[in-house]
Amino acid sequence: MINKTMKIVEKKVYTNKELRDTLESLNLNDDTIDLIEINLEIKKWATYESGVIYVDLEYKGYKYEIHGYLSEKRIQELFYHDDDDESEIKALNNIGLFLEKIQDKEIGVLEKYLDFSVIGESEKWSPNNTLNEHLEAVKWIDETPNTIKDEFEKNFKDNDYEDVLYDYDDIEYDGDSGVFYDEYNNFSTIYFNINSKGIKYEIVWINKN
Repeated sequence: MINKTMKIVEKKVYTNKELRDTLESLNLNDDTIDLIEINLEIKKWATYESGVIYVDLEYKGYKYEIHGYLSEKRIQELFYHDDDDESEIKALNNIGLFLEKIQDKEIGVLEKYLDFSVIGESEKWSPNNTLNEHLEAVKWIDETPNTIKDEFEKNFKDNDYEDVLYDYDDIEYDGDSGVFYDEYNNFSTIYFNINSKGIKYEIVWINKN
């Protein structure tokens, strides 16, 4: 519980250097910090669930599947680190360890330097070919004439096959949740909530991209 009389200091930073300079100017380090929480916010719609398959579909007597993915709008995130001394995953709530891990890197590339988990809530389905035109969207199970395949594509592709999937619930999941569309610039904000010597510090590292 936060003491209502506790002084609150709020800071916004935009670069690695600004973050380090702010911590140093406020004398915030592992020796002076009493309590710290480091929280991550990922951009909305930055992730998807892969391997979504509509199975046992049939068109003019020929069986097929439609392969796609689910875009995720709402995301739960957690920084963590592996404790070498204990076979346990712990929340990353140590400023010295955090700074050691990120080195001199900016927030836009920290996906490659920090360990974190992402749990997405699926919102919108799309076929694989909208993610990458070279990925398979329709897989014909039966040997199917090209004329049938072409007719099917002409009738349903432009609407992302929604007309054949409407109210259809025979779905298999063979992929992963929390997959990023882009390699970098997925972190929106990192929050540092720190208590030190009776003062609460709220430092926010913002990605301007």
